[in-house]
Amino acid sequence: MSDRSLLGRSAIAALLAFGGSALLAQENMPRELVTNTFSWSQVINAQSVEVVPRKRSFGFMIQHRFGAFGMDEQAYKQFFGLDLPANIRFGFQYALTDRIHLEAGRSKNGKLVDLAVKARLLRQTVDNSMPISVTGFFDAAVMTDAFPPVRENYYFADLTTPFEYSFKHRMYYNTQLIVARRFNDVLSLQAAAAFEYRNLAPAGGENLTVAVPLSGRVKVTPKGSILFEYAPIVQGQQQVDHLNPLAIAYELATLGHVFQIIIASSGEIVEQRLYTSPAVRYDEGNILLGFNISRTLFVKPRMPRP
Repeated sequence: MSDRSLLGRSAIAALLAFGGSALLAQENMPRELVTNTFSWSQVINAQSVEVVPRKRSFGFMIQHRFGAFGMDEQAYKQFFGLDLPANIRFGFQYALTDRIHLEAGRSKNGKLVDLAVKARLLRQTVDNSMPISVTGFFDAAVMTDAFPPVRENYYFADLTTPFEYSFKHRMYYNTQLIVARRFNDVLSLQAAAAFEYRNLAPAGGENLTVAVPLSGRVKVTPKGSILFEYAPIVQGQQQVDHLNPLAIAYELATLGHVFQIIIASSGEIVEQRLYTSPAVRYDEGNILLGFNISRTLFVKPRMPRP
């Protein structure tokens, strides 16, 4: 065999080896992740798939709902609900990792204090090898307001044990699995399975409420979006004239700030109360106004030690 043949075969072998190593390296390269499915950790009322996006960073939010008003002359007298009793929640978040954050909040209604953890389980990729994002969420809340008075001859569900309040009756729980997809630069959609459990339910009510919040975002400008939510209650519906919660909002978002102007069907903010309380009669023209403000404080990653 000539030296030229040996040289040619060696070159071919080298090219094949190089090509194989290049393909292997390409397969081992991390896939590009889809970002900004939603602008922050909530759509409007519902949790989104997003978390505080950088390890050791912080999030702060103010959620405010004014009073309900109808489309009549009282709307002007009540200044579209701004003169009526309102609900407000302050929330603080801390990112343990790029995928997990912790949250603490305090709401006016019920003087509710809640602690939550949120974790990204799956991330949508640009090449669609993973077509969806999946996030888990758990929140425990305690009502610190005074219990309402109990009338005489009031019993537990067994109708024999006299009713008496205890600390466990203050507890509410919220567990969710959230699935979302960003279809393009304009449209993002998500659905969730939300399980709300309260240790104390009103007479005739259920301890467990199951909701399926459906949410979406449509970007209309580089920084502006229209948001919508609709949450069918599949278990634990209100016994009389049930209406499913809904909300729409216009959102302005920058790198670290999100501001939303909201029209909603309920003054409740924390989902343990939102999905277990009656909505206002929006089928008769009654609504609430509100706003959300969030601020993310990014912390620079720590430099590796030499």
